Parts: sequence; structure tokens; C-alpha cells
Amino acid sequence: MECLVNKFEQNVGRLGMAIDAEKVNYFLRMMYPTMEQYVDQVLNDSETDPEYSAVTASNVIKCYIQIMTDLDNALSFNNVEGFFKINGYTDEEYQRFEACRKKESQYYIGTQY
Repeated sequence: MECLVNKFEQNVGRLGMAIDAEKVNYFLRMMYPTMEQYVDQVLNDSETDPEYSAVTASNVIKCYIQIMTDLDNALSFNNVEGFFKINGYTDEEYQRFEACRKKESQYYIGTQY
């Protein structure tokens, strides 16, 4: 863990920021169930008038993967589809999620990763 903390602090040090990598790791581990819950909300949402954003869910998963990778934390997945598989979602659920994300991405205002 010390090595991860040092590497992360070196990287953010280049940006002139002081961030406690151990706390970032803790935060990310605690947020993982929230990502799963949000995906569930997207999958159970109305397809014609969605309240939850598939683009946001996808963005969060991609950011999680990138930050964990930057912190040298090994993950058992490296993309959104892998997140779905490792968390027990079916291929049909992933395809439905992707269809929602693609449809929403046409009018989504904000960053899309």
C-alpha cells in the first residue's frame, strides 16, 4: 500500500495537489455498491421517460476504472461490459443498458467518456 500511496502522491504532486491516496482508495471501495445500485436504477427505469442516466452510470464506471488503474489497483474488469459481467448482469441487461446509453448520448448535455 505504501508504494501505491507514494506513486499517487507523486502523480498529483505534479499537478500541485496534495491528496491522500489511502483515503481515495477507501472512498472508491465504498462507492462501488453505489455504482451497482445506479446501474440497477437505470435498468429498471422507464425507457420512454428515464429518470436515471445511463450515460452518467457509464461515465462513473469508466472514471472508477481509470482512477483505480492510475492507483495501480488491479481490477477484474477493464470496461463497462466487464463491470456488468463481473457483477452478475446478463448479456441482455448489458445490451439494454448500452441501447439506453446510446439513445441518451444523442441529447445528453455534459462530458461523455
